[in-house]
Amino acid sequence: MLTKSGHNGHYHTEQYKNKQRAKQDRNFGPVEEHTKECKRCGKSFTFEARLKTKKYERTLYCSRSCANNRSDWWQGKAVQYRTICFQNYPKECIVCGFDKIVEVHHRDHNHSNNEPMNLIPLCPNHHQMLHSKKYNNEVTEGIDTYIGGLV
Repeated sequence: MLTKSGHNGHYHTEQYKNKQRAKQDRNFGPVEEHTKECKRCGKSFTFEARLKTKKYERTLYCSRSCANNRSDWWQGKAVQYRTICFQNYPKECIVCGFDKIVEVHHRDHNHSNNEPMNLIPLCPNHHQMLHSKKYNNEVTEGIDTYIGGLV
């Protein structure tokens, strides 16, 4: 007699489940407790996984908090190019002069190129306009005029 799901209940027997677990153990190793060092905080932590699986490879952090916290990485990058930019330009938008919130735009879109001539201080509005297709020309003219006056 078939069940509602269309099979004879074979997949719910302990014998079948044990056979599947044995196959998983052969292919990926048994479920074991492993110890790693957290990539963020450096603390040692343990977790359960099979050795030859993505879960084992991708487990890098001791907690969700450490996994989500990228502030050190971001600040290190942001401070570097922002500092270079504001050492060479006033901390204001070069298009409109707004000085409350100032973002830094990489002219060549290469975030590794932190040369002063590649870094442009812009207010959030002009920065978004620069990245849009519709308003790009309005901002580009102001930037070219400003940079032309420096050279």
